[in-house]
Amino acid sequence: MNISDQDWQNLQVIWDYLRVESDMPKHADVAVIGGCGVITVGAERAAELYKNGVVKYIIASGFADPNSSCPERTEADMLAEVLRRNGVPDSTILREPEASDTGKNITKSIEILHRKNIKPRRVILVHKPYMTRRFLATALAQWTEPQPEFFVTSKNIAFRDLYELYEKTDKLGGANMIRLMLGDYERIKTYPQFGWSVEQPFSETAERAYQELLKSGYQGKVIKK
Repeated sequence: MNISDQDWQNLQVIWDYLRVESDMPKHADVAVIGGCGVITVGAERAAELYKNGVVKYIIASGFADPNSSCPERTEADMLAEVLRRNGVPDSTILREPEASDTGKNITKSIEILHRKNIKPRRVILVHKPYMTRRFLATALAQWTEPQPEFFVTSKNIAFRDLYELYEKTDKLGGANMIRLMLGDYERIKTYPQFGWSVEQPFSETAERAYQELLKSGYQGKVIKK
């Protein structure tokens, strides 16, 4: 994929806007990892939280995506495998294998917690870096009352490094990451009107970068829930 220096700069601006990182609490009841495709860096971050004694339970959420590189496996199973490889015991991992979008990552996780009679007061939301703002905005809109206190985090990885990981791992390469990232930016703007997420601060710098990328021929994912 031929990406100009200016395009890289604009993409970095979008990345910086979409990435949100909370100060982590000393303890939270549960971490929820959002669906990942084949990019499982969220599980690596969640495992760090477990090993640091921050979380007791980890929900690995995501369906078997027919359009992914591994359509026969659920994202929940892929995330759980990475968690186990990183020292998280099965007793800590709660699999949620049905969620097909970010809203369902939240609502299906709530269902699991209800079934387990777990009433969390603090929840850590874990996702790919460029998904953190929207994951938090989605939880704030769709988590039922009484809502826990939310924190959001991701693996500490640079934009270019995650792009290279997509190049190596995703069947559609780094172009898919860019498409998904720009789609997430568009969702940040449009989803609040449907009640799927809460309003986020507007960034003139990010919007200018986004419009320049559209003029250069880039396109985000078709807007749907």
